[in-house]
Amino acid sequence: MTIRARVDTDVIYHDSTDTVFQVGSLSEHTISTVTTASTISGTVATSAVSIVGSGPLSTLAVKNTGAGVLRLAGAIDVPAGRVAVLPTTATITVVAVAGTSSYTAIWVG
Repeated sequence: MTIRARVDTDVIYHDSTDTVFQVGSLSEHTISTVTTASTISGTVATSAVSIVGSGPLSTLAVKNTGAGVLRLAGAIDVPAGRVAVLPTTATITVVAVAGTSSYTAIWVG
């Protein structure tokens, strides 16, 4: 089986009191070439487990595929069916807030 994944995320902050919106330079919106991608899936209960990737990693996307709420890195709650995207190279912990839940993560770099 071959899995190919790509995570593209743009976040734009705009002061609503300004009447002009500036995008910035084109280089700020250039997609970098992905050299590593890891897909990790699991089931977790109320004891934290670590999501660990390998290689040069820069972005982690975690989809909550279970029915309960997941908590990433002890601070970010991800409801069932939702995705969180984190710009990180570090190992991240995941835990079910109550009961058990499952997740699928894609780590790219």
